[in-house]
Amino acid sequence: MQGLLEVKVRSELAHRQRNHAILLWACKITLAIAIVSGGVVGVREVVNRMFLKNPDYNLAAVEITDDGAALSREVILGTAKLTLGENIFKVSLSKAREAIMTLPQVERAELQRSLPNRITIDIVERRPVAWLADARTTDPSTSEKSFLIDSKGVLFKPKRQLPEYLRLPAIYGVAVENYLPGDTVGTPEVCASLELVQKNSDANRFRLQSVDLSKGYCLIATDARRAKLTFGLDDIGKQLDRLGAVLNYAAAQGKEVRTVNLMVEKNIPAVLVDPAASEEAAPAAEASPAASVPADKAAPKPAEPKSTPAAKSARKKSASLSVKRAEPIVRHAEPVVIRRAEPVNP
Repeated sequence: MQGLLEVKVRSELAHRQRNHAILLWACKITLAIAIVSGGVVGVREVVNRMFLKNPDYNLAAVEITDDGAALSREVILGTAKLTLGENIFKVSLSKAREAIMTLPQVERAELQRSLPNRITIDIVERRPVAWLADARTTDPSTSEKSFLIDSKGVLFKPKRQLPEYLRLPAIYGVAVENYLPGDTVGTPEVCASLELVQKNSDANRFRLQSVDLSKGYCLIATDARRAKLTFGLDDIGKQLDRLGAVLNYAAAQGKEVRTVNLMVEKNIPAVLVDPAASEEAAPAAEASPAASVPADKAAPKPAEPKSTPAAKSARKKSASLSVKRAEPIVRHAEPVVIRRAEPVNP
């Protein structure tokens, strides 16, 4: 009996000691939580008083550095949702940047806080090189269906019309209704057109006005003098070299190019006209006799052979072959066939 009482007393003592230890740990944890919470509240209050609710850190100025002129200050601020008087630390620069980058005309944007109360925005705009327009559009700058397109093929709508946009060439023959602002056009025809526009941007003798892609396998470019120039989709640089040789030959003859097929590498079909001829008289002027000269020389036109039956037959056969080569471009005129020497130095 005595042993049972001792075991019971020891069990109760251990139970009280265990409860005391648990209570002690609970008190310590509660005290630690209270200290941490008080510290957090205190820190928050300090942060609010020193920064978040301090009027010295209210946004007072937004400085915008834009390398273009197409985006207005109101458009940029409205898109970024920046409001003067808002606490500068409450502005999410990442969200503001993402919003600005949704503008198709923006290629790059960077935002930075400048304490105590200024935010700077650096914007790089896309530079359009041409219009992408519907085939029925005569003036892309006034059409709702037209897009500006940059050298990478990115489409965007102008936020404001700038004078330089009116001088950009137009690219026709693309189903513009299938695209939206911000889309990238990467078809071979459009890429070749953009390459032609860029490589010819500094040319003085050939001012590109429009490019027709409706045929699919070639580009039919029109210059400011309404000359029709046919380019293939590949080797635009070499075709421009051939165009330079043709222009040199035409200048030596005192003529202007009316049509030329630059897809042909050696015998270049071309039709030359008198610069003084009016547009109404152009078809008659185009029907000039064929000539064959090296493309890198401004040689005079060779004399006609004697009127022997064999010569007449040879001339008739040659003329027939020349017309056949030029038929994709000129249907009512006998072309001038130009043979060029290799390599060509325009």
